[in-house]
Amino acid sequence: MSEAAVADADTIMQACLNLKDPKSFFLYAGAGSGKTHSLVEAIRELKNRERERLTFEGRRIAVITYTNAACDEILRRLEFDPLVEVSTIHAFAWRLIQGFDNEIREWLRIKLAQDIVKIEGELARSKGDNKTSRGNKRKLQRKTRRLVALDDITKFIYSPTGDNRERQALNHDEVIKITAAFASERPLLDVIVDRYPVVLIDESQDTHAPVMEAFLRVQQLAQTRFCLGLLGDTMQQIYGHGVTRLDKAIPGDWLKPEKVVNRRCPRRVVELINVIRSSADDHQQDPKPDAIEGVVRMFCIGQSQEQAPNIEDDIAQTMASITHDGSWATGPEGRKTLILEHKMAGRRMGFEKLFAPLYAVEHLQTGLLDGTLPALRVFSEGVLPILAAKDDHFLLLEAVRSRSPLLSKEAMQSTGDQLAHMQRVQDATHTLLSLFESNDPTLSNVAALLLQTQLLEVPESLVGAMVLEAPSEAPDPEDTNALTSYAYQLFLQRPFSELAAFASYANGLSPYGTHQGVKGLEFPRVMVVINDEEAGGFLFSYDKLLGVKEPTKTDRDNEREGKDNALARTRRLLYVTCSRAEKSLAIVVYTPQPALAKQNVIAAGWLKENEIEIL
Repeated sequence: MSEAAVADADTIMQACLNLKDPKSFFLYAGAGSGKTHSLVEAIRELKNRERERLTFEGRRIAVITYTNAACDEILRRLEFDPLVEVSTIHAFAWRLIQGFDNEIREWLRIKLAQDIVKIEGELARSKGDNKTSRGNKRKLQRKTRRLVALDDITKFIYSPTGDNRERQALNHDEVIKITAAFASERPLLDVIVDRYPVVLIDESQDTHAPVMEAFLRVQQLAQTRFCLGLLGDTMQQIYGHGVTRLDKAIPGDWLKPEKVVNRRCPRRVVELINVIRSSADDHQQDPKPDAIEGVVRMFCIGQSQEQAPNIEDDIAQTMASITHDGSWATGPEGRKTLILEHKMAGRRMGFEKLFAPLYAVEHLQTGLLDGTLPALRVFSEGVLPILAAKDDHFLLLEAVRSRSPLLSKEAMQSTGDQLAHMQRVQDATHTLLSLFESNDPTLSNVAALLLQTQLLEVPESLVGAMVLEAPSEAPDPEDTNALTSYAYQLFLQRPFSELAAFASYANGLSPYGTHQGVKGLEFPRVMVVINDEEAGGFLFSYDKLLGVKEPTKTDRDNEREGKDNALARTRRLLYVTCSRAEKSLAIVVYTPQPALAKQNVIAAGWLKENEIEIL
């Protein structure tokens, strides 16, 4: 494809961002095609052209993206221009509905009443007293109490990164559903269009379906004064909450520019991902003109997962020899290892027992994975930087000064003897450091010391868990509060070293990453580890994709009806992971039938026989 055609996608997108004659669009941008660059350049051109008008009218350009890290990157590239509001979908949704307290209360009143009727029906059909019926009774009590208390709440609150356990707090799911219900109705419809004449949604294929469908309705109702720009790639849909086949939901009169040059991957990787993709849709990519050839290898293993780290190290040595790239042989840090489940990383890095209890509680998962959970932050953003600065007096002083409530302006002003107060801070700091001198304290030990000295603020969720007596067995899964406290109790029993390992992983600094966590990122050397048995999930199945295991009737029915299914999800994950590689790619397959996996991969045209090795 010519450079003119490639540039045309950017030209079309910029032409759509016209306040006098807005045109909505879907930018199809495959892996490594420079989507973020196009997004930033289009916004930069729009705000330079329309700054005066937007400022005078008090309007903003809205950008919704998937993670806080992506928000930070776009804001940085746009030099933190206040004319552009960049946020995650949860933060943006809350900004839209915040203050509509009466409307929120009435929505909740109807929803809670519907939930209560449904639970009462389930209880009426239940046979005797069992775990399910007891859980339903507790759920019924909670919802009834909340319904009764609605009129006492004058102001609803919400945190996109918090627990949201207060009586007046909305949860993440409610914020999404309320926004979806209100967005295409007046007055919120007019608020959106008047405040944000342009809304750009990055990773639109993974944006929560109810909100995405609501924005599509807003666009249809306000076409002449509102531009909705969607950027993404349906082959890179990772999460189940997005619109299935979003491209089919796009109105026919929208413009659909496409970026087809992969500027990241070597030629051999582009060939591979094109073949993987070909059974899903017709979109294909071209390598950039000066792309290197690159190397792809697959290693099929019929052994158990206990030996996985050793086997993967041996494979890395082999890759170093094949590619003449010595960095493959420098240990896990010399490559990026992409795995299917967080617990697989936990097993390899030693934080599985810390991670598992918190991940089992649904409302903690988002904050856990993006590192914003308060119970994590007191250690990862409080204790860890203090420990890292222990050998440098000035760095240590700054680490404590910027984090400790004891050194806040209010605390310093309210103390009678500042010298004695500073001595207290110094003693507390050295007591904390001494805790780590000869052992690996538990998180409970560290939290207790912080509570005693008040050096750092310990979140209420941990304080509550510390004073409770640990139950002998896990509480009922339906009892959210008991389950949350139990998870924190198990979390506090873990050694601090596990927290440090998880913090490194959550910040993307470890040599391991999950398939879900690396979208948009790139690495010179990539090892994709495929192991259905170790992952233990049911949403994905590489054995089915590789033809080692037969798809179920449900899989075949869903595929025939155009619904999402295990085969399609797994194919997308393989596309996303393989397309991270800038130089070379090793695919490591643990499977009960390695010879059959090799045979099927060759038959499908993914790899050549000399590119696959059975170990």
